[in-house]
Amino acid sequence: MSSLKKLVIENIVESINVGLMVISNTGEIIFLNKAVCKILDLNLDEHLGCGWGELFIKDESSNVEFNQVIIDLIDEQKIGLTHRVSYYPESGNSPKELSITSSFLSNNSKILGMVFLFEDVTDSYHAEERERKILSRNVELQKERIAGLDALAEAVAHQVRNPTSIIGGLANIISRKLPEKDPLQKEIQAISEEAMKLEELVSVVKIYSTIPQPILSEIKVDHFFGQAIEKANIILSKIGEDTVVEIESNISELNIDVSLFTSVIVELLLNASNFTPSLSTKVNIKVFLENDVLTIKVIDHGLGIEKKNLPYVCDPFFSTKAKGVGMGLSLVKKIVFEHQGKLFIESDGLNTGTTVTIELLCSNGICCHKNNMV
Repeated sequence: MSSLKKLVIENIVESINVGLMVISNTGEIIFLNKAVCKILDLNLDEHLGCGWGELFIKDESSNVEFNQVIIDLIDEQKIGLTHRVSYYPESGNSPKELSITSSFLSNNSKILGMVFLFEDVTDSYHAEERERKILSRNVELQKERIAGLDALAEAVAHQVRNPTSIIGGLANIISRKLPEKDPLQKEIQAISEEAMKLEELVSVVKIYSTIPQPILSEIKVDHFFGQAIEKANIILSKIGEDTVVEIESNISELNIDVSLFTSVIVELLLNASNFTPSLSTKVNIKVFLENDVLTIKVIDHGLGIEKKNLPYVCDPFFSTKAKGVGMGLSLVKKIVFEHQGKLFIESDGLNTGTTVTIELLCSNGICCHKNNMV
């Protein structure tokens, strides 16, 4: 190697912020750069040439995890293996979080030793820890908020139910006592109809406030969606409508609360029908697993949602329909939340259709099994 080439390599190796250590086949440390000395609190002159085990394995309790990672990397002899591990400097300085990557030192296909890259990721690790704590706290606060809203909704439903029933009952009594053609019959009928709307509202609020914790069970994808589609079509058949659903899936089973999630799919199909002009509504359902996230997409080709209304469609009592109490998507959102999932609703505006996306984390055992891939 020319002196210039050697100088270039040495300057590059010494200038990088990543620590570099080379260990020979006999376990001797044959190279250290300044970065690794800073990261591991080593002294270049003192530790160069030392045996790796002699340097790091002081006793049974010192840096056990760190030492095990190095041993595993040496034993496995695989290029590009990366591990994150805690390291406790012998000097007593604060512990560090390190990222360790392995490679080979070779010459003419002959392995001469192992190369280790050490990166101090302590700051990013602590930032991630803080973010995890904040997210965990936000989840707790959201659960507390939902619990409070549930208690309030249940209390309001209870207080409204009795007077509503009395109003509707008295209106019917008065109607029966009045002559059939009495001018007041029209007003009494209006009172009775509004009382019935209030009773329907109270009933939906009661359901919303008492949605139970999911009880998970395994069910075949085809069977689950088949039941939900059949249930939706039974409801729609009463008004002369139906849905035609095409399903794509790359998993065979779901692990969900079947009853609650059936309500979700039925509500989404009914909603798609409500906003489709034709009597028969075409809906595409796509179910796929990717990066430990199970995604369920329900895609209709109906009227879509105006941009100004999109942020509010899951709000309780929001509705653009003349009839209904506007709680359907609120119920869907809450059931998905109880499954520790996320709900997204997308539409490019009127006459563009709507896509409802549900995401469930498989890593928490909520949605499906990785070995169920079709």
